[in-house]
Amino acid sequence: MSHGVAAAQDSVPDLPNWLVVTTGVELDPSRGAAVALPTPSCRLTPHQLSAVRAGVGSAFIGGNAYLYHYFKKAWWSGDRAPHFFFHADWDQWFRDQDKFGHMLGGYHLARFGYAGLREACVSDKKAIIWSAAYAAAFQLQIEIFDGMYKKYGFSYADMIANTTGQTLAVIQELNPRWRVIKPTISYRKTTALKNFENGTITSGELRPSLDYSGQTYWFSADVHDLLPDGAKPYWPSFVRFSVGHSITDWIDPVTGNAERAKRKIVLSLDFDPEKLPGNYPLWRSIKHTLSYYHFPAPALELTPKLHLSPWYR
Repeated sequence: MSHGVAAAQDSVPDLPNWLVVTTGVELDPSRGAAVALPTPSCRLTPHQLSAVRAGVGSAFIGGNAYLYHYFKKAWWSGDRAPHFFFHADWDQWFRDQDKFGHMLGGYHLARFGYAGLREACVSDKKAIIWSAAYAAAFQLQIEIFDGMYKKYGFSYADMIANTTGQTLAVIQELNPRWRVIKPTISYRKTTALKNFENGTITSGELRPSLDYSGQTYWFSADVHDLLPDGAKPYWPSFVRFSVGHSITDWIDPVTGNAERAKRKIVLSLDFDPEKLPGNYPLWRSIKHTLSYYHFPAPALELTPKLHLSPWYR
């Protein structure tokens, strides 16, 4: 992105058996379909398995189509570049805040892909491989399209951020101990965006995805799990510690002009919804989803100046 507001098959190859998603029927046609499950842990009947896989496949395709439509409307509506080009957009006026968004996007694309494939009884190894490949391919296509428009260009900086998020998701599946660190986000609408929406500002453009000053990206640590056993009683299990990155206003709320923001490094305690009581499957899913949001809490802003915020959001 630039530093303005718009700135952010007839033959089939042989594949190794472990890489191919299969029910196993083709390996032994004499086997009945009722026992042709891909993994011993799969509890679905063949009909249920087919339905779930169809649903997961539809979700992948539908989600990809929706996101492509959004990006085409929100980002790829300007002038096309005369040729494909690259752009190293480090340290723009919004101080790399967009890179944290790319990282979080890669993380959740891989995470959602893995969860969907596991629901479809795909083995753990295959689910990790294919979810990471899906996330990488999806974010790569965005950069390729960016490389065709004057406002953006193909950003290897974005690709580094994308890959960082995807890699973190894969590492956490391979080594669950890494799950003590969780990327989260909080958001509050800035005055600049409010003024764009109510017509007070008529020049430039701004939308929630570009409202970088209202976004804070956090790395939240499960302190209780990290502490030695002897110290665990002294730290509440539902309290996490978070380090966040945000920026000061990069859009003037009066004129709508872009201005160079300053980085905000923030320390905060964080409430962990997953530690709430209750173990019903739906409730567990709700708690897990909420755990990726940083709820308002007291925070200490280290930069650009030392400031204690009683209720940071």
